[in-house]
Amino acid sequence: MNPKMHMPRARKQPRLIEIVGPAGAGKTTLSQVLSRHGEHIHLTSFPDVRRISDAPFFIWNGLQISPTLLGLPQSGSRRLGRREFAWLSILNGWPRKLKKDWAKNEVILLDQGPVYLLAETREFGPEYLKKPESDAFWQRLYSRWADTLDVIVWLDVSDDASLLKRIRNRDKEHPIKNESVESALEFLARFRKAYEQVISNLSTICPGLRIHRFDTGQETPQEIADQLSVEFSISS
Repeated sequence: MNPKMHMPRARKQPRLIEIVGPAGAGKTTLSQVLSRHGEHIHLTSFPDVRRISDAPFFIWNGLQISPTLLGLPQSGSRRLGRREFAWLSILNGWPRKLKKDWAKNEVILLDQGPVYLLAETREFGPEYLKKPESDAFWQRLYSRWADTLDVIVWLDVSDDASLLKRIRNRDKEHPIKNESVESALEFLARFRKAYEQVISNLSTICPGLRIHRFDTGQETPQEIADQLSVEFSISS
């Protein structure tokens, strides 16, 4: 991939913050804590393919990306699934929708936003989407989000045993919840590597993109939220 670099951004109050990290790292908890720091901070999620009001979004963006996807050499037995197609449609059109919808002085928090979707689809999607022929398609998506995201907050837990315990003890389902320790650790390693690659690509395109990493085994969500509020002037 040979991305076109954007000029570094001037430091300012962020408009769009994505919180990323493996399951159990505390993304949802931190999002909720941050959203209580002021009425201008809003937690939002990507368009829902099951919501009737979002149907025009998916129809329009699905039509936009279909010619490119159909034009790629589809080697291998694995084809693009419905959920993956929906995610690529979101990655294509959501930046424009966010910029259109957000209000002045509003800060938007994303839990499972573009970094998650890019990492999940690129790492676990069909093999033909990892071939050089698909690079131009991915480059357009990366460029679109490098122009939109201001901050990535990366949460993780350095102690894998502690992280696995969190995943297995919570009610929410997850693919590795009942897997062996070896399989679970392999999955986490793949996801972390995918995050590293996506964030590296976005940072190469936009050097001003701010990346902050926290170990939620060492710091509480409230402590992290307090630090971010001071750093980005997002307190009420």
